[in-house]
Amino acid sequence: MQRFRAPALPLAPVEYDQQHMAQLIGALRLYFAQGDSNAALQLDGLRLLNLPTSGYNLPNGTVFQVGEDLRIVVPNISYLFGVSATASVGTVTVTIV
Repeated sequence: MQRFRAPALPLAPVEYDQQHMAQLIGALRLYFAQGDSNAALQLDGLRLLNLPTSGYNLPNGTVFQVGEDLRIVVPNISYLFGVSATASVGTVTVTIV
């Protein structure tokens, strides 16, 4: 994964120096702008561990796992909490007269 790197911060002078403060603020501005950007990350590999198994009550964009499938929570889709099952007991005979 390639991430932005923090810029080198200038060493502090013994006394206040306006130029030094301008360099420091510029470096911090660059750092925060990179962190706030929406630039896509390039990944060489990705491991997703301990994923939720339901989209119930998760924020949009969250990845969760259902069986062997990965899913993403999207707006306007309902995600139920709980377990479902189907079973049968005995037999049913239907007679039509």
